This record gives sequence, structure tokens and C-alpha cells, in this order.
Amino acid sequence: MKFSISADKFFNAVNKLNYVVPGSSHSTLPILTNIYFNLEGNNLSMVSTDLEAFIKTGIEVEGTENGTVAVPARKLLDLLKALIIKSESVISKSPFNQDLYGALLGESVLPELADMNTRYDNGAGILIYKGTMPNDSFAPLDQALADMKEKTGSREDLQEAFNAFSEAMKKLRSDAEKLFKKSADKIKIKFESNDKHKITINSKNGKYQFFGEPVDDYPLPDDREELAKLEMEGYMLRRFLQKVKHSVKNDEIRRNMAGVFMDLRKSELRFVATDGFRLSKVITNEFTQENGKDDNFILPIKTVDLIAKLITDGKVKIEFDDVMIKFTFDGVLVYSKLIDDTFPNYESVIPKDNDKKLLINRYEILSALRRASIFTDKVTMRVKFEITDNELTIKSDNPEIGGEGEETLDCDFKTNAGDEIADTFAIAFNVTYLLECLTQIETDDIVITFSSPSKASIILPVGADSGEEYMELIMPVRVG
Repeated sequence: MKFSISADKFFNAVNKLNYVVPGSSHSTLPILTNIYFNLEGNNLSMVSTDLEAFIKTGIEVEGTENGTVAVPARKLLDLLKALIIKSESVISKSPFNQDLYGALLGESVLPELADMNTRYDNGAGILIYKGTMPNDSFAPLDQALADMKEKTGSREDLQEAFNAFSEAMKKLRSDAEKLFKKSADKIKIKFESNDKHKITINSKNGKYQFFGEPVDDYPLPDDREELAKLEMEGYMLRRFLQKVKHSVKNDEIRRNMAGVFMDLRKSELRFVATDGFRLSKVITNEFTQENGKDDNFILPIKTVDLIAKLITDGKVKIEFDDVMIKFTFDGVLVYSKLIDDTFPNYESVIPKDNDKKLLINRYEILSALRRASIFTDKVTMRVKFEITDNELTIKSDNPEIGGEGEETLDCDFKTNAGDEIADTFAIAFNVTYLLECLTQIETDDIVITFSSPSKASIILPVGADSGEEYMELIMPVRVG
């Protein structure tokens, strides 16, 4: 096998495949620590697997000799990464107003810029990035901006500052990545393997050799026929999976809860996850299908995480049967086994008779719960709600350390019929469950419905996108 390719392009393709390559100490089948290579003409197809999931992709190369070989994934990635990191740093700059920076700094909502190889020059009023691997350096940016948005909440005085900072950081990343790519594209390598599976990689100034393995025993995905088909936008699939996956039960014993249940109806697609103490459900009609009947399957949590990392924003085709599922997007194919079990009857546990309704600002209760969580018992993680006279009092305590917290928020608490509720209503929840749920809701206000202190509550967004329905069921804990 012989071909030439840009080191940067090669690295990006191989890096996607690495997500399912098991470490050498975690694999009972040593061949799985390799990536399967097959060169035909100018098309290099590659496959990686841990036997539960497969990733398959192909890239165009300048091929001169066809062949196959199993290439050690970690060694190849480390070498490619070292080749494209140059000793000199890429520098990019983006202007950012000093007053806006000061406002964000004063409110303690700025992310740690050093984590992204970035600093702020107060005198010049610019953000400056300096580093050698923009893709790695900016990996935390999206999460940092999401956390920052939560902290600023609905405060209008911080919205201008947040929006400007978000745009400045995105420009900084874009400019840095363009500079890096321009530099990396100049680094071309030649890949060669002989009949003894010895691999040679030549760069402009270097030559590197190591051994691969024959591909005879390498497992490849099974392309099954007569699969059910479903298509939707990639960003929507990622969004819906992320909205419910926090409720998946990470337990090998209850396998039927160890994944996201995708319930396909004629005109709607439901994503559901539960661990027995909470249940997350989102419904969408933004999809197309070629199937004439209802279908459902349980997608393993490992595959959910894999898809969230790999999927792009364009169209994704989903094909499945009772045993496996295949996702196709942007030149990448992901195959996965499905969980062979029956998902719990989730509709039967969703209460229909909750007669009390609490309306409250999401940002205010989210911030209060974060503060309350500091003083909760680390085993029960319990926070107590006391609602009376349209005020919600959140209480937490940890007797072991003698700490406690209490905070009161304005709310609207009525019956479903709109009548005032005179008596104090008390109920307690696991604060972690509340925080994980509220983080997934994007509206300013939420509604929490109750029946009694011992029965499940429902949390709903107020004014959500008409194209989707999101709800979370949370079981209470003993008030004490």
C-alpha cells in the first residue's frame, strides 16, 4: 500500500475513528487497537471498532499502490499530531470592548481564558490567542459559552456583554483555525506498508517506521438489508439525545434503562430516558421516514455519546432493525448494536392528575438551587421546597458539617383551575436531578406540577418551540 496525503487531513480522519478504539489494557482482542486500512485507487477506506460500535469513513488520497493493513491507532495518531504541531505558535486577535469585559469580570461570569490559551490585553482592548493546536485549545469553548449564558441568565444589562464576548471568541477561534490549517496543509506525508506489514511514514524532514498487522482477523461491520429508514437534521438529533441522556441509568443490571429509547410513531419521534427516579422525554415531528409502521429501539448510552461527538449539522440517515442501527452523515458511517431488551412502559408512570402548578423564572430557581447544593447532604443531595403565599422557599442542610442554606423566590402557585392555594405545600427533591433537568430547558420560565409530597412532579418549559415537546418527571425524596 502506498499513498500521499496532507498530514492535517489525515489526522482529522483518523481522529474520528479513534473514539471507539479500545486501549491496549482494555481489549481482550489485540487487533481492535488497530484501524483497518483498505486502499483502492485514490480512495482510502478506514474502519475502527470495539465490537459494540463501528466507525467507517473514507478519504481521498494520492494512491500509487493498493493494499490493506491494520495500523496501530495510538501510534499513528501520536505521530500525526506531532507532525502537525509546529514549534512556532499561531497567534490570532479579536477586539473586545474594555467596559464590556469589565462588566463580565465584575460579575464573575467569564470562563477561564487560560484554558483556551487566551488572554485579554486591557490596554489594547483585544483578546489574544496563542497556541499550536486550535482544535484542542478551543475544545472547551462551546461549553464555556453555555455555562456563561446560564450565569448571565435573563439580565438585560449583561446580554450585550455576553453576545459581544461570544462573537469575539468565535472569531478568535475561526481565525486561529484558518491560520493553523494554512500551515498544516503544507505538511504532506507519504504512507507505505509492505508485505510484512511494516509501515513507513515519510515527511519532508523525517522517516518513521513501525509494524502493523494483517487484516485477516479484523472484524468488519455487517451491512444488513431491509432496514427501516429515518432521516433528520444532525444538529436536531444531537440536541434531542443530549436533552434526555442525563436520565439514563448507568447500570449493567437494568440493561433496559441503560440507553435512550427512540419511539417512532407515524407523525412523531420520541426520545425517552429513565433511571427509575426520573424520566426525560422530548417529542418532535421534524423528521421523515419511509416506514409504514410504528417502531422503537434502545440506543446504548455509549453510542449516544459517540453520536453526540461525531455528528455534523447536516442531514443524517438512520437505518435500523431489531439488532443493529446505522447512522450515515458527512462521509462517516457509525454502526452500533442495540440493547436487546424491553424499555419500561414510560407512559404509565407519567401522572395525569397533578392538580397544583408552580410558575417560576428558570434562571432564578437554577441559581438558587446551585447555591443550595453547596449545603446539601452529599449522600441524599436533598433540597426542600416550601411554597406559600406565592413564595417558594428553598432549604438545604448538612447536619454533619453544620451547614444550611435558605432562599426565598417569588413564584405563582395555583391549582390547575387558577384558584389560590392557602396551605403551605412542602416537597423535597434530589438537587442534582433538578439542576440537570433545568440546564436542558431553554425558556425563561418553567412550570412544575405537583400532586402530593410523595408523588412524581412534572417540569415543563413555558413558551417552548412549537416543533418539540419536552418534559421531565422527577420523583420526590422523603421530606423528613
